Amino acid sequence: MAEEVYNFQTDLTKLDLNSNSYNGENALFFADCSKLAYESQETIKQVITEQLDFNNFRFFDVGKSTQAFIAGNDKMIIVVFRGTQEIGDFFKDAELKLKDDLVGKVHQGFRTSLNEVWDNNVKDQDMHQFIAQCQDNNQSIWFCGHSLGAALATLAAAEYALNGNNSDVEAVKGIYTIGQPRVGNRKFAKGFDAILAEKCFRTVNNNDVVAKIPLPGILFKYAHVGQEIYIDCYGKLQHSIPWWEKIRNQFRGIQMDFGDIGIDALEDHGSEGYVNLIKENRKVIF
Repeated sequence: MAEEVYNFQTDLTKLDLNSNSYNGENALFFADCSKLAYESQETIKQVITEQLDFNNFRFFDVGKSTQAFIAGNDKMIIVVFRGTQEIGDFFKDAELKLKDDLVGKVHQGFRTSLNEVWDNNVKDQDMHQFIAQCQDNNQSIWFCGHSLGAALATLAAAEYALNGNNSDVEAVKGIYTIGQPRVGNRKFAKGFDAILAEKCFRTVNNNDVVAKIPLPGILFKYAHVGQEIYIDCYGKLQHSIPWWEKIRNQFRGIQMDFGDIGIDALEDHGSEGYVNLIKENRKVIF
């Protein structure tokens, strides 16, 4: 057996695949999957098939901006999107435009990236088609990702559920994202939340700058989806926090990091930091 080069933090025996609530052990698993997505294809395959013992696996890398993988066993299917080190490219004027979608409007750049691997009719590189191949035992389906990967995971879950039937909606058991930017406008958020809000957990680490863009309001009209799980400046999870308390906590986070190397808003975005903080809160259930 090949030497393990990546060790999952999760206790797989403690995953709750029937939970519709936020579950700390589940969150840790999907944060770990999102972090794993940044590794090489060979490493991801080794971890998924040997360390985690998933029998179905496929890596997707068709276009210039989208990489992802799907893994499945007889109980669950995980759909994981990789983020990018160049997320700033997605917030240029041309990409910021909102495009008509199933419900409301979504970020044009994110939609283009998802289309590279979703219903693209490319042999062995169509994620939707591979999910159907894997789902031979009524397995639950879970979506996750970090940063750009979080945005694509959200769009993919919406595409799967909103464009499917009742059984497709029921099959989507959870959407766990970390460091996620806004994906679409208020109408999209409303349509998404109408069927998926109770299953969508969007974790934000204190001052993570990416979670604050694109800007909401009159000009851009972007809005977040799902339930925010906020990690405060003390590393504790908050399921519901008033906006004024959140702002005060963010200022406190900046004060606490004053003098440290790096910028607080960027440091709070790292996938490794998310994994470590969620691990510290692995017993939390909301």
